[in-house]
Amino acid sequence: MVLTPELERYTRAMHRKLNLSFDILTDLHLKVAEQFRLVFTLPDYLRDLYNSFGVTLDRFNDEPEFRLPMPARYLIDKEGIIRAADVNADYTIRTEPAETVGALRQLRHANP
Repeated sequence: MVLTPELERYTRAMHRKLNLSFDILTDLHLKVAEQFRLVFTLPDYLRDLYNSFGVTLDRFNDEPEFRLPMPARYLIDKEGIIRAADVNADYTIRTEPAETVGALRQLRHANP
């Protein structure tokens, strides 16, 4: 499952286009991201830059305060225990998908 601040009307099209086998859920108004303390507010100069590219968070995320979540990956077991976490404020640094798949396999074998 993926959790994003984007409104469902935008994620539905992406889900179909990419033919994804997992759900994309909307974290409306970043309520879940707030619980994980992942939310930050864009400074004015970045707001202006986003707007100059036509990226309007108020439209896509229903977020008038120009807030975003830091990219994060959590692997949570059936009991709700976080078994692996990766958070980086630099959105260009992401966990390799193969690393996530390997961690999921380990988790599956540890908790059959």
